[in-house]
Amino acid sequence: MTTESWQARWQGSMSDNYGTPPVALVRGQGARVWDVDGVEYLDLVAGIAVNALGHAHPAVVEAVTRQVATLGHTSNLAVHEPGVLLAERLLALLDPAGARGGRVFFCNSGAEANEAAFKLSRLTGRTRVVAAVDSFHGRTMGALALTGQPAKREPFEPLPGDVAFVPFGDPVALANAVDPLTAAVFLEPVQGEAGVVPAPAGFLAAAEAVARQHGALLVLDEVQTGIGRTGTWFA
Repeated sequence: MTTESWQARWQGSMSDNYGTPPVALVRGQGARVWDVDGVEYLDLVAGIAVNALGHAHPAVVEAVTRQVATLGHTSNLAVHEPGVLLAERLLALLDPAGARGGRVFFCNSGAEANEAAFKLSRLTGRTRVVAAVDSFHGRTMGALALTGQPAKREPFEPLPGDVAFVPFGDPVALANAVDPLTAAVFLEPVQGEAGVVPAPAGFLAAAEAVARQHGALLVLDEVQTGIGRTGTWFA
Protein backbone atom coordinates (compact mmCIF):
# COMPACT_ATOMS: atom_id res chain seq x y z
CA MET A 1 0.00 0.00 0.00
CA THR A 2 1.09 3.58 -0.65
CA THR A 3 1.18 6.59 1.65
CA GLU A 4 -1.96 7.95 0.00
CA SER A 5 -3.94 4.75 0.55
CA TRP A 6 -2.97 4.60 4.23
CA GLN A 7 -3.85 8.28 4.62
CA ALA A 8 -7.30 7.56 3.19
CA ARG A 9 -7.84 4.72 5.68
CA TRP A 10 -6.55 6.95 8.49
CA GLN A 11 -9.08 9.64 7.59
CA GLY A 12 -11.85 7.06 7.67
CA SER A 13 -11.02 5.64 11.08
CA MET A 14 -8.76 7.88 13.20
CA SER A 15 -9.49 11.02 15.21
CA ASP A 16 -8.13 14.03 13.32
CA ASN A 17 -6.42 15.64 16.31
CA TYR A 18 -3.19 16.63 14.52
CA GLY A 19 -4.57 16.55 10.99
CA THR A 20 -3.72 13.80 8.52
CA PRO A 21 -0.06 12.77 8.99
CA PRO A 22 2.11 13.46 5.92
CA VAL A 23 3.92 10.10 6.07
CA ALA A 24 3.02 6.46 6.75
CA LEU A 25 5.93 4.91 8.63
CA VAL A 26 6.71 1.19 8.63
CA ARG A 27 10.01 0.80 10.48
CA GLY A 28 12.79 2.60 12.30
CA GLN A 29 16.41 2.09 13.24
CA GLY A 30 18.15 4.44 15.63
CA ALA A 31 17.27 8.01 14.66
CA ARG A 32 16.05 7.06 11.17
CA VAL A 33 12.62 5.93 9.96
CA TRP A 34 11.24 4.68 6.63
CA ASP A 35 7.81 5.10 5.10
CA VAL A 36 5.75 2.65 3.04
CA ASP A 37 7.24 4.08 -0.15
CA GLY A 38 10.80 3.37 1.02
CA VAL A 39 11.69 7.00 1.70
CA GLU A 40 14.14 7.49 4.59
CA TYR A 41 13.76 10.29 7.14
CA LEU A 42 15.72 11.59 10.13
CA ASP A 43 13.35 11.30 13.10
CA LEU A 44 13.45 14.63 14.91
CA VAL A 45 10.11 14.02 16.66
CA ALA A 46 11.50 11.27 18.92
CA GLY A 47 8.12 9.98 20.05
CA ILE A 48 6.94 13.47 21.00
CA ALA A 49 10.23 14.15 22.81
CA VAL A 50 10.16 11.02 24.97
CA ASN A 51 11.73 8.36 22.72
CA ALA A 52 15.32 9.33 23.49
CA LEU A 53 16.82 5.90 22.67
CA GLY A 54 15.54 5.88 19.11
CA HIS A 55 14.03 2.91 17.29
CA ALA A 56 14.88 -0.79 17.62
CA HIS A 57 17.91 -0.37 19.87
CA PRO A 58 19.19 -3.94 20.39
CA ALA A 59 19.39 -3.61 24.17
CA VAL A 60 15.83 -2.26 24.37
CA VAL A 61 14.49 -4.94 22.02
CA GLU A 62 16.18 -7.66 24.07
CA ALA A 63 14.91 -6.32 27.39
CA VAL A 64 11.33 -5.87 26.16
CA THR A 65 11.29 -9.30 24.52
CA ARG A 66 12.63 -10.98 27.65
CA GLN A 67 10.08 -9.26 29.90
CA VAL A 68 7.08 -9.94 27.64
CA ALA A 69 8.10 -13.58 27.45
CA THR A 70 8.37 -13.74 31.26
CA LEU A 71 5.62 -11.62 32.81
CA GLY A 72 3.19 -9.09 31.35
CA HIS A 73 1.59 -6.07 32.97
CA THR A 74 0.57 -6.61 36.60
CA SER A 75 0.25 -3.01 37.88
CA ASN A 76 1.06 -2.23 41.51
CA LEU A 77 -1.29 -4.95 42.73
CA ALA A 78 1.72 -7.29 42.84
CA VAL A 79 5.40 -6.93 43.68
CA HIS A 80 7.57 -7.49 40.61
CA GLU A 81 11.36 -7.41 40.38
CA PRO A 82 11.79 -4.97 37.45
CA GLY A 83 9.60 -2.35 39.12
CA VAL A 84 11.46 -2.56 42.43
CA LEU A 85 14.88 -2.47 40.74
CA LEU A 86 13.97 0.55 38.63
CA ALA A 87 12.51 2.41 41.60
CA GLU A 88 15.66 1.75 43.62
CA ARG A 89 17.82 2.93 40.72
CA LEU A 90 15.86 6.17 40.35
CA LEU A 91 16.03 6.88 44.08
CA ALA A 92 19.79 6.28 44.02
CA LEU A 93 20.15 8.84 41.23
CA LEU A 94 17.98 11.44 42.94
CA ASP A 95 19.17 10.92 46.49
CA PRO A 96 22.43 8.91 46.67
CA ALA A 97 22.68 9.24 50.45
CA GLY A 98 19.11 8.05 50.98
CA ALA A 99 18.45 10.93 53.35
CA ARG A 100 15.12 12.08 51.92
CA GLY A 101 13.17 8.85 52.12
CA GLY A 102 11.69 9.30 48.66
CA ARG A 103 9.22 7.02 46.89
CA VAL A 104 8.57 6.31 43.21
CA PHE A 105 5.17 6.35 41.51
CA PHE A 106 5.25 5.00 37.94
CA CYS A 107 2.89 6.55 35.40
CA ASN A 108 1.91 5.93 31.80
CA SER A 109 2.44 9.50 30.61
CA GLY A 110 3.69 12.92 31.57
CA ALA A 111 0.15 14.22 31.91
CA GLU A 112 -0.67 11.42 34.34
CA ALA A 113 2.46 12.19 36.38
CA ASN A 114 1.48 15.84 36.67
CA GLU A 115 -2.10 14.90 37.53
CA ALA A 116 -0.74 12.75 40.36
CA ALA A 117 1.46 15.58 41.61
CA PHE A 118 -1.53 17.95 41.42
CA LYS A 119 -3.54 15.53 43.58
CA LEU A 120 -0.68 15.02 46.03
CA SER A 121 -0.41 18.77 46.51
CA ARG A 122 -3.90 18.68 48.06
CA LEU A 123 -2.40 16.79 51.01
CA THR A 124 -1.12 20.18 52.18
CA GLY A 125 -4.75 21.11 52.87
CA ARG A 126 -4.45 23.94 50.33
CA THR A 127 -5.73 24.30 46.78
CA ARG A 128 -3.87 27.23 45.21
CA VAL A 129 -1.12 26.47 42.68
CA VAL A 130 1.47 28.67 40.96
CA ALA A 131 2.80 27.78 37.49
CA ALA A 132 4.65 29.55 34.69
CA VAL A 133 3.49 31.43 31.62
CA ASP A 134 4.10 29.37 28.43
CA SER A 135 4.46 26.16 30.44
CA PHE A 136 3.16 22.82 29.21
CA HIS A 137 2.26 20.02 31.62
CA GLY A 138 -0.15 17.88 29.59
CA ARG A 139 -3.57 17.81 27.94
CA THR A 140 -5.70 16.05 30.57
CA MET A 141 -7.91 18.43 32.54
CA GLY A 142 -5.76 18.80 35.65
CA ALA A 143 -2.48 19.01 33.73
CA LEU A 144 -4.08 21.45 31.32
CA ALA A 145 -5.09 23.64 34.25
CA LEU A 146 -1.36 23.94 35.05
CA THR A 147 -0.43 24.78 31.45
CA GLY A 148 0.30 28.45 30.84
CA GLN A 149 -0.77 28.58 27.19
CA PRO A 150 -4.19 30.20 26.60
CA ALA A 151 -4.64 28.60 23.17
CA LYS A 152 -4.58 25.17 24.81
CA ARG A 153 -6.52 26.11 27.95
CA GLU A 154 -9.35 28.33 26.77
CA PRO A 155 -11.33 25.79 24.70
CA PHE A 156 -11.77 23.65 27.85
CA GLU A 157 -12.42 26.24 30.54
CA PRO A 158 -13.48 26.27 33.29
CA LEU A 159 -10.59 24.08 34.40
CA PRO A 160 -10.05 22.59 37.88
CA GLY A 161 -8.03 24.30 40.53
CA ASP A 162 -6.99 27.81 41.48
CA VAL A 163 -3.88 28.35 39.34
CA ALA A 164 -1.88 31.59 39.05
CA PHE A 165 0.69 32.08 36.29
CA VAL A 166 3.92 34.07 36.58
CA PRO A 167 6.56 34.90 33.95
CA PHE A 168 9.04 32.04 33.61
CA GLY A 169 12.42 32.95 35.09
CA ASP A 170 11.19 35.91 37.15
CA PRO A 171 12.00 35.16 40.81
CA VAL A 172 10.40 38.38 42.07
CA ALA A 173 7.07 37.63 40.39
CA LEU A 174 7.23 34.08 41.73
CA ALA A 175 7.94 35.26 45.28
CA ASN A 176 5.01 37.67 45.08
CA ALA A 177 2.66 34.94 43.83
CA VAL A 178 3.49 32.25 46.40
CA ASP A 179 1.81 32.71 49.77
CA PRO A 180 0.70 30.62 52.80
CA LEU A 181 -2.33 29.40 50.81
CA THR A 182 -0.19 27.95 48.01
CA ALA A 183 -0.18 24.16 47.78
CA ALA A 184 2.48 23.79 45.08
CA VAL A 185 4.68 25.46 42.50
CA PHE A 186 4.89 23.65 39.15
CA LEU A 187 7.88 24.40 36.90
CA GLU A 188 9.81 22.90 33.99
CA PRO A 189 13.61 23.22 34.27
CA VAL A 190 13.52 23.75 30.49
CA GLN A 191 10.25 24.86 28.92
CA GLY A 192 9.93 22.52 25.95
CA GLU A 193 6.84 23.67 24.07
CA ALA A 194 7.71 27.31 24.70
CA GLY A 195 10.71 26.88 22.40
CA VAL A 196 13.28 25.02 24.56
CA VAL A 197 13.80 27.81 27.09
CA PRO A 198 16.11 26.92 30.01
CA ALA A 199 15.40 28.39 33.42
CA PRO A 200 17.78 31.30 34.13
CA ALA A 201 20.60 30.64 36.55
CA GLY A 202 19.37 30.80 40.12
CA PHE A 203 15.66 30.72 39.28
CA LEU A 204 14.99 27.14 40.38
CA ALA A 205 16.96 27.66 43.59
CA ALA A 206 14.86 30.76 44.28
CA ALA A 207 11.71 28.74 43.58
CA GLU A 208 12.80 26.08 46.06
CA ALA A 209 13.51 28.72 48.70
CA VAL A 210 10.16 30.48 48.35
CA ALA A 211 8.28 27.16 48.33
CA ARG A 212 10.03 26.07 51.53
CA GLN A 213 9.35 29.45 53.11
CA HIS A 214 5.60 28.97 52.69
CA GLY A 215 5.43 25.20 53.15
CA ALA A 216 4.43 24.61 49.52
CA LEU A 217 5.55 21.72 47.33
CA LEU A 218 7.94 22.35 44.43
CA VAL A 219 7.09 20.10 41.49
CA LEU A 220 9.69 19.90 38.71
CA ASP A 221 8.23 18.54 35.48
CA GLU A 222 11.11 16.73 33.76
CA VAL A 223 9.02 14.74 31.29
CA GLN A 224 10.97 16.30 28.42
CA THR A 225 14.33 16.91 30.14
CA GLY A 226 14.88 13.96 32.48
CA ILE A 227 16.75 10.66 32.04
CA GLY A 228 19.77 12.03 30.21
CA ARG A 229 18.21 14.29 27.59
CA THR A 230 20.24 17.33 28.69
CA GLY A 231 23.50 15.44 29.22
CA THR A 232 22.88 14.71 32.90
CA TRP A 233 20.32 12.39 34.48
CA PHE A 234 18.14 15.34 35.47
CA ALA A 235 18.28 18.95 34.37
